[in-house]
Amino acid sequence: MAIAAARRRAASGEPVIVTVDDVSTTVFQHYGYVVEREQAAAALRHAFEAVGGRSDCMTDAFD
Repeated sequence: MAIAAARRRAASGEPVIVTVDDVSTTVFQHYGYVVEREQAAAALRHAFEAVGGRSDCMTDAFD
């Protein structure tokens, strides 16, 4: 959901930027859960790798 929201926010031709904080915020807003930063980063890495690490996406989950 965080990646989809980042795609909607990005202007045409701009890279999609989705952060670990975006994931944490999305989880809290939709489910009311607080997740640790490392858990959010792992989930984002998994989702990013599942779509083949598209070149139009950037993330801080690998830092």
